[in-house]
Amino acid sequence: MIQVKDLEGGYTTNRPIIRGVDFKIGKGEFFGLLGPNGSGKTTLFKLITGSLPMKTGEIAIDGQLISKLSPLEKAKQMAVLTQEAHVSFDFTVEEIVSLGRYAFQKGVFKSLSKNDRMIIEEVMELANVVCYRDTQFRLLSGGEKQRVLLAKALAQQPKVLLLDEPTNHLDVKHSFYMLDLLKRWQREHKLTIFAILHDLNVASLYADRVALLNKGTFQKVGGVDILRNEQQLEDVYEVKVTAHSHPHVPKPQLLMTPNLEEPKAKKELNESFKLEQNEGFIHLEFDEPLRTISNSVIGEGIQWLKHFCNFHVNKNYDGGDPIDDMENWMSNWGIPTELSAGMMTAVQLEDMVLVNKTEHGMQLVVMVTAGVGNAVDITSSGMDERINQIGTINTMVFIDAHLTDGALVNACTSATEAKTKALHDLGVKDPFTNTHATGTSTDSILIGVTQRGEKTPYAGSGTVVGKAIGNAVYEATKKATVKSKSRLDRR
Repeated sequence: MIQVKDLEGGYTTNRPIIRGVDFKIGKGEFFGLLGPNGSGKTTLFKLITGSLPMKTGEIAIDGQLISKLSPLEKAKQMAVLTQEAHVSFDFTVEEIVSLGRYAFQKGVFKSLSKNDRMIIEEVMELANVVCYRDTQFRLLSGGEKQRVLLAKALAQQPKVLLLDEPTNHLDVKHSFYMLDLLKRWQREHKLTIFAILHDLNVASLYADRVALLNKGTFQKVGGVDILRNEQQLEDVYEVKVTAHSHPHVPKPQLLMTPNLEEPKAKKELNESFKLEQNEGFIHLEFDEPLRTISNSVIGEGIQWLKHFCNFHVNKNYDGGDPIDDMENWMSNWGIPTELSAGMMTAVQLEDMVLVNKTEHGMQLVVMVTAGVGNAVDITSSGMDERINQIGTINTMVFIDAHLTDGALVNACTSATEAKTKALHDLGVKDPFTNTHATGTSTDSILIGVTQRGEKTPYAGSGTVVGKAIGNAVYEATKKATVKSKSRLDRR
């Protein structure tokens, strides 16, 4: 649909800004142009729209050279939405949108046909500007003006839509509203979109392909997964970039890290938290957030958290809405849920074991509550219901270390192996199969790290970190299991 060959143009200090750019955009494709300020994005945009002359090269739309098209023919082929929202006269919103149909009006006295009016009404509805129909354009906010100009562009029913930062002046809600609208129109009408986008995460979510422009040339063109190349983005934008996968759609999302000096360590790990414990809950509150990985009821996944809770529940707790229940408990105790991880157990909390260890210069704090009434051998094929059994091994491991996300997963594995070894050495068995138990049916685990010191990519059983985790978790699990069993045996 759009083909650009050997494009050169735009000048500053007698040197072309855009040099030797070649690319194609297919029919019905959303193509995002990315790059830092001064990279040449606006110049390239103006060359394609024809508002700047080319020095060399060709630009064609649907096989026709733009340079050969009359203004009226251009208006039938493509629409342009720029960041400027200036209108010289006091037009109403409806009059502005109606201008989009000008190229299709016939006769000496241009007038709107019934079809024109239907199209105008449709695009005003889509852009959510019908309520401003009779309002003078100059009285609208920047975001409202942007939506009106988008409606005008869509009223042209173009084959190609050229957008210069389409969400400029828009808040988050209206940005996504506009982009969702554009995406639907693209798919339903096979609209080809060429858009300058400054937000890399928005580009990843909406574009089909992107081009990374720097110093007037393309560094990379391809699907949005090219945004996973952290080093290339750092070279272009001169900011530390970390790429992650979006949790709901298979697209990358990018996090930027400020170039600030890391704060110096203030306290030893075992002095950097407060412990509150009673019959209802255990609460460890750290001075600074820890990078955590967990399967806890609240705070699951990978997070930065400060509060770590283990709540006692009755053995007959039905678990109907544990998240809602725990949020209420935390609220009652003044614990912020957005900074918290929460587990629950029917084990008496006074049987909690807290282990402080330093191994190979590495500090660890491990908290375990352990009941094995619902112990299970994970390799058994049965799905027996463990009814009214006091169980659950809840394990929290805090380490003064800097672990990658992969190492956090390693750390979970090391802690789980240590727990299983402790159960084996204690002779804990699955009561339904009489085989060695590997855990309980409701175990929870959490690893929290300070992210201080040298980054460590591994924490498995063959590493210093993994061994330290294993020794501390083994010790705490054995002690907590023995305490809990002794209590039950005394009943």
